[in-house]
Amino acid sequence: MAIDHALAAAAAPGEAVLRLYGWSSPTVSFGRNEPARERYDALLDRTHGPVGLDFVRRPTGGRAVLHDRELTYAVVWPLRGIRDLRALYQRVNEALRVGLTRLGVPVETAGRARGGSLHPSGPPCFVAPAEGELVVRGRKLVGSAQGRVGHALLQHGSILMSGDQDVLFASPPTAATTVPRPTTLAEVLGEEPAREDVIDAVRSGFRATFPGEWRVDALRPAEIKLAQQLRGHYASNTWTWRR
Repeated sequence: MAIDHALAAAAAPGEAVLRLYGWSSPTVSFGRNEPARERYDALLDRTHGPVGLDFVRRPTGGRAVLHDRELTYAVVWPLRGIRDLRALYQRVNEALRVGLTRLGVPVETAGRARGGSLHPSGPPCFVAPAEGELVVRGRKLVGSAQGRVGHALLQHGSILMSGDQDVLFASPPTAATTVPRPTTLAEVLGEEPAREDVIDAVRSGFRATFPGEWRVDALRPAEIKLAQQLRGHYASNTWTWRR
């Protein structure tokens, strides 16, 4: 989270960034404005043992996501080049759709959610798709959220490769109700694809949707320095578990 924040805060004029990564251990991320304390306290019992959970709060909005067998993407875009935040959101999802289609995934864009907008105090991210998110046969495959950081827009998203989000669905407020389950690439394709194949597909989708000069690069010294400065903030329980 500190790296993604740093990439957005240090964004150069006229330059966008796509970062793709996984997680070293199963981690629950909370949306920037999502209540966590007293809603997900029960998950703290899962922090011990051979496959314990970690927790972090994102600088972007949205609701809780379990990052395990998935691919996370982060897009940084200078605000100066954005006329319509919603249009950029849709265009990023289109890039993901193009890439996943090349993997053979029959992915579609979700329409407006029943009951209106989804709120930070609502159930976990993958309970239901927001308008514009990616679904397969009506079941959510990719969850996304945006946030402003400095003079840039940061958009986060999670592409489910396999596994489930059940640890979140077992927590309030969804424990007492039957909720729709998301789908995964493994379920759609019959087997979990290689991570590098998914990365290559997503990259190709972005190159096709966002023309320009793309290059693979390492973090720059200024980005590394800023991420180190931000690490304490994102490691803080005061930030992660705030109400």
